[in-house]
Amino acid sequence: MHDTSDRRGPGGGMDRGLDRGPGGVLGGGTGGGTGGSLSDLVAAEWTKLRSVRSTWTLLALGGALTVLVSLLFCALIGPEFRHADPAQQRALDPVGLAFTGLQFGQVPLVVLAVLAVGNEYGTGMIRTSLAAVPRRGRFLAAKLTVLGATGLAWGLLTGAVALTAGSAVLGAPAPLHAEAVRALAGAGVYAALLAVLAAALTFLVRRSLAALGILLPLLFVVSGALAAVPRLRSLARLLPDRAGLRLMQTHQDAGDLSPLAGGAVLLLWAVLAAAGSYAALRRQEC
Repeated sequence: MHDTSDRRGPGGGMDRGLDRGPGGVLGGGTGGGTGGSLSDLVAAEWTKLRSVRSTWTLLALGGALTVLVSLLFCALIGPEFRHADPAQQRALDPVGLAFTGLQFGQVPLVVLAVLAVGNEYGTGMIRTSLAAVPRRGRFLAAKLTVLGATGLAWGLLTGAVALTAGSAVLGAPAPLHAEAVRALAGAGVYAALLAVLAAALTFLVRRSLAALGILLPLLFVVSGALAAVPRLRSLARLLPDRAGLRLMQTHQDAGDLSPLAGGAVLLLWAVLAAAGSYAALRRQEC
């Protein structure tokens, strides 16, 4: 009997048999030694993500937290909103209030993105992944694409429920106007970029706990602490969560970023993190 599980090619490298099989480890061996096409890799990364039970648990938890906290805030502000005149109602930002819970519901999404990358390092699967896909940029692009798309879908679905239910509890008009639609699209973009940022940072630090140790304080402690200090408030507005949340707000106070500017700041954070993770991944000896 011949053992074919660890065949060596010329130069002692692993045989590209790692790519083969139905879909292979990372999408089949159709790429001529490059690990398959990007679409194959995206499909394989999606299969890996959806086959883990914790994926759906974390997404459901994040959705429930977002909707419940939003409903709570809308119920508390509801009496004041219903007795306010139109100008005061606009200043209260009924659309933004309906998305308040996203500040809490984003945590399970961040955890999901971190674990999707961190578990590759923790289990040693990163070696198999990179052996099957020597072009590390393609592997990184597939991973970030899947997590970003998952965040986008989750943000749109959760945002739609939170916006509809929150508006009803608040006593605001049905969210069918242009500002509400723009804010809903912003919720999807925010969740997508946040997932990409979290995953890219995990590629940089290579440990789930280290990534969460950076992201969770940044989202819950640092930005809030800076915003509470008048002299540092302008700096807080440039942090990823503060800037990104502007995508879902319609009222703008003096000094606030516009929704477009806030989205651009969050996009810059995600792009820089992705570029850094690509540079780090190329140097990593896994």
